[in-house]
Parts: sequence; C-alpha cells; structure tokens
Amino acid sequence: MIPKGRRSFQVSLVATLAAIHIVLSYLPPPVGFRRMSIVMEPLEGAIAGPYLGFAAATVGWVGGRFLRPDGIWIENFFGIAEPIGALGAGFLASKRWYLTGIIYGTQLLAFLLNPLARHIPLWTLWDTYLGFLAIFAAAYLLRRLERSRFSSGRLIPPVALIAFVAVELDVMVRVFMLIVGGIYQLYPIPTETLPTLFVAGAILTPIEAGYSVVVATIVGVPVLLALQRGKILQWPPS
Repeated sequence: MIPKGRRSFQVSLVATLAAIHIVLSYLPPPVGFRRMSIVMEPLEGAIAGPYLGFAAATVGWVGGRFLRPDGIWIENFFGIAEPIGALGAGFLASKRWYLTGIIYGTQLLAFLLNPLARHIPLWTLWDTYLGFLAIFAAAYLLRRLERSRFSSGRLIPPVALIAFVAVELDVMVRVFMLIVGGIYQLYPIPTETLPTLFVAGAILTPIEAGYSVVVATIVGVPVLLALQRGKILQWPPS
C-alpha cells in the first residue's frame, strides 16, 4: 500500500499507529467491556496493510499490557488477538480476502469440531458467523470500488465491513485460545459455567463490534481519502 523506498514513512506510520493503540489500551473501557484498543485493529490493517498493521498492533498490544497489565495475568496473552485482527483486516483490504478466510475459517472449524462445543450453545457465536460471511461481502465491494470513482460514499460500506471482520476475527482468536487451546482451565473456569460465559458474550461482543465499526468508519474513511488524494498511498491497493 505504501510506495517502495518510503522506509522512513513506514516506520513513522507503524510508530504512530502503535502509539495510538497504546494510549487507547491505557484508557479505562466501559464496565464489562474489553480495552478500547480494539477499535485500532481495523485501522491498523486497512491503513498500513497486513504486515505493517500487524507490527503496529503487536507493539500496541505489548506496550499497552506493559503500561497497564490486566489483573488476571492470563488475560494479557489474549491480546495477541489484536494483531491477528489487524492482519486479517490488512489482507482483506489488499484483496487477499482468501487469507483472511483461511485464518478465520480454520479457527471456527476447529472450535466447532472440539468436544467442548457440545456443551456451548452454538447460537451464542452468531456474530462470529456473520463476521465470516462479511469477508466475502467486503471482497465483493472492494472489487466494485476499483471500477468506480473514489469517494467517501463508496468507501464507507467496505471499510465498515473490514472493521467488522477484524473485530470478529479478534473474538474468534479468543474463542479458539479459550476452548481449543484449553486456556479456560488456567483461570480456572468450570466446564459447566462455559455456556453462561458464552451467553453473556453473545450480548456484549456484538456491542463492542458495533462501536468499533462506527469508530473505524468515522476515522478511517477520511484518513484513507486524504492519503489517497495526497498520493501517499493507493487504496485499495492494486
């Protein structure tokens, strides 16, 4: 997405996105919700691309946890979902939607095939199912965007979908780590309480996804337009 030879620009971009990620991670979230840094995942991937976005989110994750670590130590490791969300957003924005689909779909399938899935109401992951389908909708809209005039009106739908996929991929990574990775045993969370945990998540995580999509769209669209019109980067990349 960034012209070759602009190494200093790349470093500055990663540093800026990571700094914002850390600041948002340090801010107290609404009661019952995760860190506000999740709103940066779509922006890091969509603006900087998959690899630089992943790097920015990784620095943001580690720096945020260093400044304000979670009281439950294992929660800090779940922050790896933030760089993976940015990676998925970057692949999707750069028209490599199939890589996002592989990352997302592999984890979803592994969860569904896990024996513990029989104890969890599968409807509680309704938003993650929609997130997987949104990959294909975003890919379609990005393809259409290439053939039309670049404007905020045409940019809003694909950016919103990219943001939704990124945040739901974050959720999928956490579900994968919790259930397939067996991290629920380290809290420890009794197996019989997992359904209650997922029912609560079925309400809270869509709300988080909703405000993340709104923020990413409001902030991301004008930023992408400015970078494109200033010929700083081409979006979506060819």
